Amino acid sequence: MSDRKVLKKYHRFLACLILVIVSACSSLPSPPANPPQPGEKSWFKRGPSDVDIFYQGVSYLGDKDKAVDYDKAKEAFNEVLKKYPKSKWRGLSETFIRLIEMEQLYEEQYRTDMQVIDKLKEDKVKLLKDNEQLKKDNRRLLEETAKLIQESEQLKKDIQLLKSLEVQLEKREKMLR
Repeated sequence: MSDRKVLKKYHRFLACLILVIVSACSSLPSPPANPPQPGEKSWFKRGPSDVDIFYQGVSYLGDKDKAVDYDKAKEAFNEVLKKYPKSKWRGLSETFIRLIEMEQLYEEQYRTDMQVIDKLKEDKVKLLKDNEQLKKDNRRLLEETAKLIQESEQLKKDIQLLKSLEVQLEKREKMLR
C-alpha cells in the first residue's frame, strides 16, 4: 500500500472521527449554570461530579494548548461509567471510549503499515543494488564469453592449420620416399 493511500485512509478516518465528535457535541446537554471552581472552598468535601469528570476527559482529547492524551481521556470516561452508572453522560462516555480505542488501533495499524513500508523501501534499495551488481556480473560474463568464443575460433583455425600442415608434411614424406 502506498503512502498516499495510507494517508488518504487516515484523513478519511479523521474526518469521520471529527464528524462523530461534532455530532456528539451538538447533542450534549448544557453544563450546569455555575460549575464549581477548582480552588473554591465549600463546607462539605465532595468529589468531582460526573460533569466535571466528563469535561476533564474531553479536555484530554486536546486543544490549542494541550496535546492529546488518549489514555487519560479514556480513564476519565471509564471513571464516569464506574462512579455514575446512571449519568446522562454515560452514552457519550461510552462513545468516546470506543472512538479512542478505534483511534488507538488505527494509530497502531498506521505505525505497523509505516514500518512495513519502510522495510519494503529498504528491501527495494537492496534489490536495486543487487540488480546493478547482477548487471555488472552479466556484462563481465558476456565479455568473458566473447573472449572465449574468439579463443575457441582461433583454436579451431589453429587446428585446421595444424591439420593442413600435417597433410603437407605427409605429402612431403611420401615425395621423399
